[in-house]
Amino acid sequence: METNLKQLEPVTETEFREAIVPGKFVRIEYLTDLNEFIKADVLIRDFLNQDGAESIKLATGEAIPLDRVVSLDRRLSPRYPTYGNYSCDC
Repeated sequence: METNLKQLEPVTETEFREAIVPGKFVRIEYLTDLNEFIKADVLIRDFLNQDGAESIKLATGEAIPLDRVVSLDRRLSPRYPTYGNYSCDC
């Protein structure tokens, strides 16, 4: 059986933020407060910046802190440059 791993390369902070488009359906990979790795296909509802804490609000009602987002729309966060090695579209 052949596995097709798709390596993601880290992008700049500007390129990463360009993927945050309210109303866009994206794949998001993030870490929970317990450092669980979550992958989901969701609709971005809004980008929030409250008291310097940035987060992405999803259509599910969940708000993900931007510093916990590993990848968004196939763009690997510059904060997690090595996580691309551990994710795959299996």
